[in-house]
Amino acid sequence: MRGQADSVESLDRTEVVTEIGEVTALAAEWRALAERRGNAFLTPEWFLAWLHHFGQGWEPHVAVVRTPRGTLRGLIPLVSSKTNGRRELRVCPVGDRFDPVADAGDEEAVATAAAPAIAPPGRGLRSLLLENVDAGGRWWHALAKAFPAPLATVERSEATLPFVDLGGLSWDEYLAGRSRQLRSQLGRKLRALRREHDVRFRRTRSSDEVPDDLATLFRLHDARWAERSESSALADPTIREFHREFAKAAFERGWLRLYVMNVDRVPIAALYGWLIGGRWSYYQAGFDPAWSRHSPGFLLLAETIKEAIEDGASEYDMLRGDEAFKRRFATSSRAVRTILLAPRGHQAHLNAAAVDRLRRAWRTLPARPRARARRLAGRLGVSP
Repeated sequence: MRGQADSVESLDRTEVVTEIGEVTALAAEWRALAERRGNAFLTPEWFLAWLHHFGQGWEPHVAVVRTPRGTLRGLIPLVSSKTNGRRELRVCPVGDRFDPVADAGDEEAVATAAAPAIAPPGRGLRSLLLENVDAGGRWWHALAKAFPAPLATVERSEATLPFVDLGGLSWDEYLAGRSRQLRSQLGRKLRALRREHDVRFRRTRSSDEVPDDLATLFRLHDARWAERSESSALADPTIREFHREFAKAAFERGWLRLYVMNVDRVPIAALYGWLIGGRWSYYQAGFDPAWSRHSPGFLLLAETIKEAIEDGASEYDMLRGDEAFKRRFATSSRAVRTILLAPRGHQAHLNAAAVDRLRRAWRTLPARPRARARRLAGRLGVSP
């Protein structure tokens, strides 16, 4: 089923696609734009895999913007559910970075054109949740401004995404810009390991290897997290099925970058990522804690940065998480935040605003009262 509208300013044609078959028909055009953005989270493969594994109760709500000649200018892939007759929209909940699927610099125009079709007047919009959007981006402001009815904005949590700007650097040039300690550790640890063992870094090269190498990643990821008090999102069996589907599609498209580090033919570390449109993205990794004194995760991360340079990547994106080991390799970082748009005064807006005020108040508490509150919350089984 399609809903259609015209953008008065640009004369672009907009429509909303709500059927899986129509989404699939869009895939080739959609994929080309996502590849130019270098973002796996914006691909139709990622969107369809999420609907397949997590989409019960949700349906596609993809705002498609075309030029007057019919060329795809951009799209905003959302999913839709209904609560008490009012539509709840959100981006795909699994993903580290979300933008309109459009060429760089065209996001605001696409958002402005898409807004009237996303939520036409009288359709009962409850809320629109945009997770992990560029903290400095203006497109979601343009989206809110162009909606037929006024929307209030609540900004939620912010996260950091470290990255390496490779910018045509060779491996030696990149290393020269890192700390002396990092350079020394990389050389020393790898030489020491190779003196006593056969060390091999292997990339997944055939479709037959994908399932087994992904299983190795999951096993080593579990081993790494077994020593922590919290659990990893990758522990969810449904998430693993999602990644099995996406990794297979990514391999077929030439995007998959899955590496295993073998010592004496035994896997001790694995790393899962993608190379799309010149951006090499590191998504997840794992290693055997029994080898931790040799820092296999550290060595494998360095090896994949070297591989990214050899692949001609312009950037190595470490995605969400400001861990210390990422900062050692990163040359810069960007931030993403979560935005809720809702009709002003609607309950969704009031609830989100109240939660935001509580979080701000929580951050102002002194350390000792905050620790006592956290312990109490733990005993009550809630998260502060």
